[in-house]
Amino acid sequence: MPYTLCYTGPKPICSATGIDYHATKEDKFIYLGPLCELIDALDCEYQGSEKHNVQIDQKYFDDKSIFDLIRNYIPNLDAKIEDRIRSTTEDIENDLARARNNLLINTEEREALLNNIEIMRAYQIQRSINKSVYYVGADILASIIKQHHIDHVSTTMEPKLLHIFHSIQGALRHLQPPIDSEIDIFEKKEHLVVELKILH
Repeated sequence: MPYTLCYTGPKPICSATGIDYHATKEDKFIYLGPLCELIDALDCEYQGSEKHNVQIDQKYFDDKSIFDLIRNYIPNLDAKIEDRIRSTTEDIENDLARARNNLLINTEEREALLNNIEIMRAYQIQRSINKSVYYVGADILASIIKQHHIDHVSTTMEPKLLHIFHSIQGALRHLQPPIDSEIDIFEKKEHLVVELKILH
C-alpha cells in the first residue's frame, strides 16, 4: 500500500461535546525534515572525526525523499508502518467499544461521541504513519551514532531539534547494549547550542 506523509495536527481528544486537541502532543510530521537532515549529515558527512556540528535547514525533504532515505536503511519500513496502523486501529475500536458501553451518557451523547471518534479515524491513522516513520528515523540515528562511534552532536538550539535529540536518547537506550547519553544546552558565540553527548 502506498503511504503518504502529511501534517495532520496535535493528538485529538474526542468527547460527546466535541473534539479538542492536546497542544503538547504535536504531530511527528513536523520533525521529519530536520530528522532526515541529521541522518543525511551524520552518515554522509562523516570524515573520521568523532565530533559533529550540524547545521539544519540546509536541505528540503519532501514526502518521497523522506521515504526514500528511510527505506535506504530500513527496507521493511512498510511492515513497521502497518504494525503501528494496526495498533492505532485497535485503539480506535477500543474507544468505540467503550463509548457504546458507557452508561454515564445518554443515547444522544453516545451517538455524538461515536461520530466524533469515527470522524477522527483517518486523522489518527495519518498521525500513526507519521509517528512510525519518525521513530524508525530516530532508531537509524542511534545506529549511525553507534556505528561511527560519534562522541557528540551539536546544533543550534531549536525546539524541534531538542525534541529529536530526546528521541535519539531513547533509541540509544534501547540498543543492545544500551548507550547512555546526556543533552546540554549552552551559549556559544552568543547563540544557544544544544548538544547530545555520548557517555562512555
